[in-house]
Amino acid sequence: MPHRPWLCTISLAVVALIPACGKDQLQGPEAEVKKSDIKPDLPAVPGFEMPAAPADGSHTVKELRVKGKKLLDTDITVHGYITWAYDCLTAVRKADEKEADAKKRIEDDPTLCERAKFYIGDDKTTPPEKSLWVVDVPRPYNKLEIKNMEKKDRHPWVDNKCEPNEHDPKLQICPPYAVGDEVQLTGSFKTSSPHSERNSDGLLVYKNMKNITQNWQSPEPPPPGDPNGPNPAPAGGPPAALPGGPARPSPQDIVNGSKKK
Repeated sequence: MPHRPWLCTISLAVVALIPACGKDQLQGPEAEVKKSDIKPDLPAVPGFEMPAAPADGSHTVKELRVKGKKLLDTDITVHGYITWAYDCLTAVRKADEKEADAKKRIEDDPTLCERAKFYIGDDKTTPPEKSLWVVDVPRPYNKLEIKNMEKKDRHPWVDNKCEPNEHDPKLQICPPYAVGDEVQLTGSFKTSSPHSERNSDGLLVYKNMKNITQNWQSPEPPPPGDPNGPNPAPAGGPPAALPGGPARPSPQDIVNGSKKK
């Protein structure tokens, strides 16, 4: 093989160039995102522990929301605080409407109002979306019902209503309540009510209440056979007949019939 001295010269030149390429020259551009020494102030991880069970054997709202499926379709007692209450006047009244005018509209058409209901939580600050919905709460007869029904045809325990300003303690079934009140409720824990309110997390169909804040408790229902006592209709059937007489229309049937006239 012939000797090529120029090839050695090129090789030496390349080797001589390598040290000249310093470390800084071989690095690419620096990253735009740089590490920071600032430590983020993250919120505390919320606790998932269950509140202590009440000593009276009742349930907490959080217990029912977390693991209440096994209690569905049973009667239970719940202890808590009222966090929201439905008020028809507030819901119906228009922005520029006088209070007296709104009340008159409600008196003329009670169907503007929804059924009485409220929410309870484990404490006064529980948001409504984490509270338990309580439905079928007794309410006073409205003026149209009183106008179209004689007193003898109004039966509080059957209608789940009470006379306005009722003085008989045995018939005072409409509970007093306000947001913030501490209460103990008994009712049926279900996902739907007899009047089609629905909640997949469960709701409580009201049966009785003890308002600890207002020192009030539901009266005991009359004994079986009492014409004024509760006499619910069979599931899916017509209204049950009161002893000694045929089935009678509900207060709402009477109101609806008055409208048609």
